[in-house]
Amino acid sequence: MSVRSPIWPAKLDHIRLDSADPSALARFYSETLGMAARRLPDGTIALEGRDRTIVIGSGEPGTQPLSAFRLGSARQLAYLRDWLGARGVPVLPSPTTLFRDDAVAVRDPDGRLAVFGLRRESEAMPAGTGAAAALPARLQHVVVASTRLSEMMRFYEEALGFVPSDYVRDGEERTVAFYRTDPEHHSFAVFRAPASRPDHHSYETSCWNDIRDWADHMAARAIKLWWGPGRHGPGNNLFFMIRDPQDYLIELSAEIEVVPDGIAGRFWPHEERTLNLWGPGFMRS
Repeated sequence: MSVRSPIWPAKLDHIRLDSADPSALARFYSETLGMAARRLPDGTIALEGRDRTIVIGSGEPGTQPLSAFRLGSARQLAYLRDWLGARGVPVLPSPTTLFRDDAVAVRDPDGRLAVFGLRRESEAMPAGTGAAAALPARLQHVVVASTRLSEMMRFYEEALGFVPSDYVRDGEERTVAFYRTDPEHHSFAVFRAPASRPDHHSYETSCWNDIRDWADHMAARAIKLWWGPGRHGPGNNLFFMIRDPQDYLIELSAEIEVVPDGIAGRFWPHEERTLNLWGPGFMRS
């Protein structure tokens, strides 16, 4: 029986997005997703609402330099340190002030940081602001595109112990990998693509009616749906996507699959229908 990685279970707690105009991007997320803004000690802006947090910093527009996963205890964090040390994975200081000082960071083959830690006890999440604050939208997963898919897969599977739920493959070549860190289908995924870049991050709602209500909210703000509504094959979740002012994709999702323990990674064909069982797909490569 294989030994389960100490990242199990972990929840995506927040991501960081960078911008040449962090205040303007923060206003968009505050108004669109009902998140309250506050300055952090390092000068970044935390956008927080019910079950959702992102951090916006100053940097190259459209980049997503880190994903932060919340662990359950100090004991789990200590186990992770030992696990990484045994595998020769360099451990870096955590750059996010939302986690305690003992959080750890590792750099993946594309240079992005994966951070693991515990929330500071004083960091109570505010309720958010505006009409969208009452709509459910739990930050649930983040997805990237990469020119180094094989290296990324080895890193997340072997070095970190993320659990594969589904792969997409073109012939014998894998083109997408979906990974879970708890029973939900994926908290992280990576697509093969001509350039390494951020792809999207996703907020999980509670039902189909929430997808309707979020779409109505976007319509009221004259924000066009960029893709969907549809249903993904891997994950089986309902979804639609919009673009933020930097063309970064935001997904609203519902009914993502819960994967029974012990299920091995399954395979889907590299075709449009895999990405959207209902209609057009967004093919990264």
